[in-house]
Amino acid sequence: MARLDSDTFVPITFVFHPDWWYKNHGITFEEDFFFDPDTRVEADLKMRTVLDDYLEEFGLEQEEEIEPRPSVGGVHLAAGYLISQMFGCDVKYSKGRAPQVHPRKISDEEADSISPVELENNPVFQRLDRMVQKLKDRFGYVVGDINWGGVLNVALDIRGSKLLLDLNRNPDRANRIFDAVTTTIIDFLSYMKENTGTTSISVNRAVKFVKPELNLHSNCSVTMISPDTYEDMLLEYDERLSRNFQPYGIHHDGSDLHKHADNYAKVSDVSFYDVGWGSDIKACRDKLPEAFFNLRYDPNKMGQAEPKEVKGDVARMLEESGDPEKTGFCCINMMDGDAPKSNLAAAVEAVKEYRNKYS
Repeated sequence: MARLDSDTFVPITFVFHPDWWYKNHGITFEEDFFFDPDTRVEADLKMRTVLDDYLEEFGLEQEEEIEPRPSVGGVHLAAGYLISQMFGCDVKYSKGRAPQVHPRKISDEEADSISPVELENNPVFQRLDRMVQKLKDRFGYVVGDINWGGVLNVALDIRGSKLLLDLNRNPDRANRIFDAVTTTIIDFLSYMKENTGTTSISVNRAVKFVKPELNLHSNCSVTMISPDTYEDMLLEYDERLSRNFQPYGIHHDGSDLHKHADNYAKVSDVSFYDVGWGSDIKACRDKLPEAFFNLRYDPNKMGQAEPKEVKGDVARMLEESGDPEKTGFCCINMMDGDAPKSNLAAAVEAVKEYRNKYS
């Protein structure tokens, strides 16, 4: 297992839901937000300015100088959509929501003949690449990245619920889908790293503050399968991605990371885990002693609990992680009206007290 030295001591990350951005600041998340170069620059500039002002009192964000920049993806969001769209899934874009992927639900015959996406011939990828090239022509470089989802996440988008049956009844078919998705992800990440140098700030903004070059694989839907099924069917694809992209991390936002930790420990050189709210943090630390833990707080509770409870929760989580040099805190997808500053302040206070205790 690899060890990751964070760029920040106990980093704190807050990410707001698209509805928060739309209702409070008029930023919309229709197709132009993701594919139009002028809209990308304008939206990125406004979002950075808003965050800098909003989080200033907490001592967070605080860029030295906010200038227009060529950011290719929505690095202030949590939304995986593009790889699924490249595979032919319909994606609905709207003003106050992240892109919504509608499963394609391919047939058995289509699943048996599935192949990786050829980027140079894919209209969705080519649309993205045209935007990247226009930004490069204007600025001379590009930054940022685009959430690449995850192997099981994308496979479910392509095949729908039939994939869960394939896992048991036709594992060869499931593996063909997983292989096609993994190969496509590798090709896409290679393209992104070549152009911007990062792949995963759009997966979880915490990556920016921990280690920008980290490659973070979204295993959100692993909560839908048993640890045995993950080991038999999906561990090899995490292994393949880890071999290709270092440093490597696994995003597990479900409440059961402790159930999968033994298997995750078998993946080579994983140095970072997103630890979902409700997971047994102590048990995870026992099984993954060298990894960096990015502890995720429940965004609904951030809006509904009293500040004292939030502070107590955060303090407990940090202590249970067991190593301040390998611990961070985040709360992702906070909604409009559900993220009072008093609760954000309570979380930040708990982290700062923890920092002071161990610095």
